[in-house]
Amino acid sequence: MTVRFALLGTWHVHALDHLNWALRHEQAEVAVVWDGDETRGRAFAAAHGLPFEESLAAALASDAIDAVIVDCETTDHPQVISAALAAGKHVFTEKVLAVDPGDAATLARQARDAGLVLWVSLQRLGEAPHRTIRQIVAEGSIGRVVSSRIRYAHGGAFGTPPIPKEFFEASAAGGGVMIDLGAHPAYLAMMIHGESPVSVSAETSSIAGLGIEDNAAYIMRFPSGAISVAEVSFVNDRFSFSTEVTGTSGMLACGPVDTIVRLRRAGEDAWIAQPPVPASDDMLSQFIDELRSPGRGDALLTLATEVSSVIGSAYRSAKDVRG
Repeated sequence: MTVRFALLGTWHVHALDHLNWALRHEQAEVAVVWDGDETRGRAFAAAHGLPFEESLAAALASDAIDAVIVDCETTDHPQVISAALAAGKHVFTEKVLAVDPGDAATLARQARDAGLVLWVSLQRLGEAPHRTIRQIVAEGSIGRVVSSRIRYAHGGAFGTPPIPKEFFEASAAGGGVMIDLGAHPAYLAMMIHGESPVSVSAETSSIAGLGIEDNAAYIMRFPSGAISVAEVSFVNDRFSFSTEVTGTSGMLACGPVDTIVRLRRAGEDAWIAQPPVPASDDMLSQFIDELRSPGRGDALLTLATEVSSVIGSAYRSAKDVRG
């Protein structure tokens, strides 16, 4: 059975990625595009040979639509996602679920009450290095995990990669680098440590003068006493990713030179490359699988709501630090 999608919004830089995921999937079809910015939406739809619908209500009322892909402004997520759920549509959405943790919790509750899948694209979960790290941690190869450090950065503020200027508007994005790239360390750390943080503290700065924070770090403390440090930036010279996980009997490291996960055991000096766990399917394919055979959706939704809570706490902390 083909899943027929409406693409709701083309603001996010991943809108084209999500469209391409759908086009590559044998059992997915994008039937219509809607965007609150009609000019932008019509241009996107025309460029990809898709029909445009100027009314959100009309797009959602169509019986020809089974589910929606949400790539509108992050600050519009609560209204757009809620409307889709109210119309009985399953939802695949770009992260974060919502800027405000309370809105995220409300959307999660609405989806569960309606028996609908609300799937947030926490895309780094499926990448081979992170799957490899999680497996090694689960096997107990480094003992009790006591700390982690996760970094994601690129040079988007300087045009590498090229990103539309509206993506750097806080009124649309809900913030800067912390709500965008900063979401990745939040969910990756929770998966590595197997628990949610009890406290979050953060520092931010603006290097490029875009009116948003483009350089940030935050620290998560977990109930076990473990600490995780997240570093994110829009002002790198290129894409940069690295992860370190320290345990009582060993350490894992990956990046920034390559994406090989290496293990060093306690009492040994050598870093040993580990066999990679294969990457999972893209997040949209996983969403389609969930529609057919539910199983992981509720856990992913819980994780996504916790990401909103972590990032919300990080922003509050940074504001308190600045006074």
